[in-house]
Amino acid sequence: MQAKWDLEHVYFYLVSFIALILIIIGAVTLVQAGIAYITPAYDNYSPFDQPAPYMELGEWEREFGPELIEEEKARYADINRNNYHRSLLRDTVRGLVFIIVALPVYLYHWRKIPKLEEDE
Repeated sequence: MQAKWDLEHVYFYLVSFIALILIIIGAVTLVQAGIAYITPAYDNYSPFDQPAPYMELGEWEREFGPELIEEEKARYADINRNNYHRSLLRDTVRGLVFIIVALPVYLYHWRKIPKLEEDE
């Protein structure tokens, strides 16, 4: 069986190829999100950990006490953890959407190619 290279065949092969690439991208995204879920690496950004802390930080500590600074550090840690989990969820949904959208497109076009051969 020799592949025909008319416009219709090229279209079906090209759409199948693009859909397959999207499925692979979705699968890779899901695997990366799974690995990131198993081995979390939080960003841990905090203005308190900067090399040159803000000048006002000492004034805040004197005025409001060190408890406020510790509460703010904990608040920043919670924000970073929540942002990390939100990012994981977004990546998981993105990977699933790639697969859910591209898989039917791929299956339809790939199954249509042998039927094109039979019709001719």
